[in-house]
Amino acid sequence: MSFKQSAIWSVSLLICLAAVPLHAQNPAPSKPDEPAAQANANMPDACKLLTQGDLEALFPGRPVASKGPTLSPIYKGPQYSESCMYTVRVPSPTSRAELTKFATITVVQYGGDSDGPHASNATFASMRSMREKVDADQKLNYRTDPLSGIGDEAFVETSPSVVKVYVRKGDLIYVVNLDVYSPQSQPNVVALATQAAKRWKPGAGMIEAATPIAANGGVDIPDDTRTSSVAPVDQWPDACALLAPEDVRAIFGDMKIDPPRKTMGQIKYESRIDHVEALPKPIRCVYQTSRTDMVNGEKRFVVHDVTLIVSNMAANDDISKKFYQVVRKTGDAKTDVAGLGDEASINVMNSIYIRKGRLVIEVRVGGEDRDRDLHDDATRRVNELAKLVSAKMP
Repeated sequence: MSFKQSAIWSVSLLICLAAVPLHAQNPAPSKPDEPAAQANANMPDACKLLTQGDLEALFPGRPVASKGPTLSPIYKGPQYSESCMYTVRVPSPTSRAELTKFATITVVQYGGDSDGPHASNATFASMRSMREKVDADQKLNYRTDPLSGIGDEAFVETSPSVVKVYVRKGDLIYVVNLDVYSPQSQPNVVALATQAAKRWKPGAGMIEAATPIAANGGVDIPDDTRTSSVAPVDQWPDACALLAPEDVRAIFGDMKIDPPRKTMGQIKYESRIDHVEALPKPIRCVYQTSRTDMVNGEKRFVVHDVTLIVSNMAANDDISKKFYQVVRKTGDAKTDVAGLGDEASINVMNSIYIRKGRLVIEVRVGGEDRDRDLHDDATRRVNELAKLVSAKMP
């Protein structure tokens, strides 16, 4: 800057200062925090509209945790708590584990003109129209219903996974979400939305609710609606009736046959509270057969374990088919056997798996696996035995 330019700038500055009134040069102390504080009081606070105490009252005895607030975007002006999220731990109806459910409140809009396209009533009408159009798609399984007694207007949207209540009170629009847990879910989210409306006064902002939210006496635990994959215990057959002593004698008449060894079983039903039911009839029946052969002037003892196992009595045919495929794959039974039940297969260990309707069994003749002649003889016998057993399968 040249000396001439500097002189001109200095003269201009003096002229400007001279034009300023004396009281403006020494302004009285202001209180800049007061307008800001007043503005904040008029702003919504999501975590005060929906509190942790509200959820603890509706879910007595259950752990409730706050995930904290989320601030509004900067472009909306002075920031405020736009949304608030909580988690609630509730018992699972199908296991001993607990489920985490989310509760959220979101402020969609507040303030604005009393009329025009951005007025709260116009915005709310647009939101409701949009949700009704979406919910008209029956594939989504959503439903929209009006609600009364909350703010100036409200409606609820239900789906299989979440319940949402949309509310307008004066210039404030907010949405309360609650994950579906039981039939209590909708009454709970309506109660939360109603309590939030009590904490907002148009033109004044946040206020204290006159009364606390009404507490629930307990938390509903939904019934376990799963159906069992197995048949009731009284429908399971007797393994030693399917493989009776006379069946074993018919195939192993050349051998000594010991009395059957029976194994009892039980069914475990897994739920929030597991319980076990004993099967009244044996699910495993084993006969040991033996004989003494003379081979090259020496005695050779031949022993077979003749076994029948009731692998599964399924609740229906479709489950039985799936179970049979699992058993067949696990047992490495690669060779189909015709004429036995609905489907059957055999593995190299002389185990035959048979499915007939809902019942899957295993018939096995074990032992003497290191001698080819004896192994082949066991294969013949197990096939003959399986025919007798299959004929008695229900």
